[in-house]
Amino acid sequence: MRFPDFDFTGRDVETRLVALQDLALNFDPATLDAPGWEHDKYRQLLPAEPPGEPTPGGSWEIAVALSRDYAFADPSLVEARYDPTVPLEQREMLLILHALGARIFAGVRVGDAGTEERTEDGRRATVFAWNYRTLEGHVEAGQRDFEVWKWLDSGEVEFRTHAASRPADATAIVRLGFRLLGRHKQVEFGRRACNRMALLTEANLRQPKALGQTLLDGRLLTVYLRDHHALLVALRELADRMSGGTRTDKQHGFADELRRTAADDLASLETFLRRVDSGPSRARHAAVWTAEKLGRMKLNGRVLRPSPLSAVTELEGCRLLLESNRALWSGLTDLRIGPADAIDRARRAEGLLATAEQLRLAAIQRAIRQEVQAAREGRDDS
Repeated sequence: MRFPDFDFTGRDVETRLVALQDLALNFDPATLDAPGWEHDKYRQLLPAEPPGEPTPGGSWEIAVALSRDYAFADPSLVEARYDPTVPLEQREMLLILHALGARIFAGVRVGDAGTEERTEDGRRATVFAWNYRTLEGHVEAGQRDFEVWKWLDSGEVEFRTHAASRPADATAIVRLGFRLLGRHKQVEFGRRACNRMALLTEANLRQPKALGQTLLDGRLLTVYLRDHHALLVALRELADRMSGGTRTDKQHGFADELRRTAADDLASLETFLRRVDSGPSRARHAAVWTAEKLGRMKLNGRVLRPSPLSAVTELEGCRLLLESNRALWSGLTDLRIGPADAIDRARRAEGLLATAEQLRLAAIQRAIRQEVQAAREGRDDS
């Protein structure tokens, strides 16, 4: 009986990966149809192709490539390390499971891999399938299968994943942890794998590059989107600040338009985050909200009266945040991923950037000349 291998740093990954070669399976594959196993099955439709054999560079081939690379796995749940020079059917993989801030290292070995023709309910399909099986030291025992189907009669393409699992023979604490947390993570993995496979297949279909070049795997996509969501919150809060106080009519009008834009972009980004089975980060949200409120305490050279430099500072902050917003939507457009109107949102941000710059230059002229005039009047009075 082995105790699970875990730490909080993720070091010595290569050493752990090499050590998998000496480990045996922690279960007998011949028992998978026997009682006592938990079975989970998930299916996800992917973009269809014309009927017949898989289309070169089409949905089925892209999904197969993504499946081989384990790109459908959500890195916030599990990451995989393996030697890409080893053929898939001979591969050992070190899975890094994320739970409660710790990294749990678990080894698996690929059992079967290949393409074949299958018949289901009288329908023929081309199927690419592979599976991996758990090794000694894994917190669970069992096998997970991944399949990409192309139905020859209709052209439909779908991704399937099936798991047969149970707690590994381990300490009572580990078995309890698996019952409380492991099952939840298994279900979450299957659901997210399907969502991500659909998203990434669609994105790669829109890529102008040929299949065989580096595929978009989206492993850091969620982090990127949540960062930009937080920056949009900051933009909305800054627009709210600019709506009050001693601002010009043009600045007030710009603040109103900015607030509407930020709210609209936030709604679109939250919809996209839900599609990748994620959501806004509360911690990031709280951090930028607090930072914006603390920024209001900056005196800008005045203590008892509003400073004309406040408008300058706010507009310069708007420019920085609008550039980030423009970069978000233009980046998603270039990746061929995200909302269909991403390019329009990027152009809208560019227009607001131009307006912010005009208002900023006018504000700094007004502020500095006002201070120079006040100084001159002070000298004249003396």
